Amino acid sequence: MRTKAEILQLLKLEIASETGVPISEIGDSASFFELGLNSISAVFILDVLEKKLKVEMNPLFFWDYPTLELLAEYITMQLKK
Repeated sequence: MRTKAEILQLLKLEIASETGVPISEIGDSASFFELGLNSISAVFILDVLEKKLKVEMNPLFFWDYPTLELLAEYITMQLKK
């Protein structure tokens, strides 16, 4: 099982890879769109997360959980089920 901190780190790694923003500049409360993600890159990242975490990811999650922290909390709860 992964912790919220591990999921946050994974989110940051994937966002940094996709956007070129250094991980050190990606805050937990940053919104995905402040970080330069668009709908195409968001779907790509969700696909990667879905494969790595073995949890179903919906593209609407970036709107339902608009910050890294909120999405990490949601994913953590899903992994506990």
